[in-house]
Amino acid sequence: MLKRSLLGLFVGLILSISVRDVNTKIVQRIVGGNLAQQGRFKHQVSLQIISPYGCTHHFCGGAILDENYIITAAHCVTNNVTRKLDDASITVVAGSTDLRNKTTGIYRDVEYTIIPTSYTKNLLGQFNDDIALLRLRRPLPLNDERKIIRAVNLPTVNQYLPDYTDTRFATVSGFGSFSQSKNPENGKVKSGSSSPQLKYAAGWINQNDYPPCTDKQVCVRNFQSHGACHGDSGGPLTDESKNTLVGLVSYSSHEWCGDTTKYTRVSSYLDFINKVRAGGWFSSDDIIMNRKEQDFRHEQIIQRYPHCDQLSEY
Repeated sequence: MLKRSLLGLFVGLILSISVRDVNTKIVQRIVGGNLAQQGRFKHQVSLQIISPYGCTHHFCGGAILDENYIITAAHCVTNNVTRKLDDASITVVAGSTDLRNKTTGIYRDVEYTIIPTSYTKNLLGQFNDDIALLRLRRPLPLNDERKIIRAVNLPTVNQYLPDYTDTRFATVSGFGSFSQSKNPENGKVKSGSSSPQLKYAAGWINQNDYPPCTDKQVCVRNFQSHGACHGDSGGPLTDESKNTLVGLVSYSSHEWCGDTTKYTRVSSYLDFINKVRAGGWFSSDDIIMNRKEQDFRHEQIIQRYPHCDQLSEY
């Protein structure tokens, strides 16, 4: 199984909810969301690897910070057991709303993976400081005449803090699961296939949840039970009116993906982001980085592989 050979990488497939195969009759529940039009979420990227099964596998989302950096969740790029940085060869796919179409996207390999040393996961499956920056081996063509990609705006310091009078809508986008199933006999839940097409859903920020969000998180109550699910981890939650990044999909304390979801609050990590982008991660005690050496570029061959149909399960 893929989870055995790529355990560290496929942690990015989950929001911290364990799912298992069920062989009996199931009851379907649709996670929902809407298909994104080309050009609506130009900052959205897919993080992919070449699967041992000979296809390209989407495992997490992310957003374009600038021509050199992608922002995502730390749990997408770390080992599920050791919490250490994974050594997988990651390729970023930008500018695509359908991962099956290999002609529309822009492909870039990740050279450096960078996380804060404070990133942890507790026994309840809750992440702390769940943020990562990926430095690309080659810059993205943000000024390309096709205009199919653009950077997302960063929030200001402490913007979108949990003021419960500020319950504006924000939008999450991603290529994760679009349905879940529940076995009526044993109550176990599993996620369906990931979506090769980019989808989005809206929700209210700064909502109550249990356990409650910290000041470094955003709790989002999903509209009509449509929200982030497995495979959406690391993806952007944006204030579309300002093209501003509010949060990164982190995890949920609930069984169903359509319930309240916790996001990493980006405005709480501006010091980390600015330090990394300024190159301070080479000699910092509070930042961990890993460089991926490659004899050849995956970005040059990954387009030859078909896209995997299924989301691997834990």
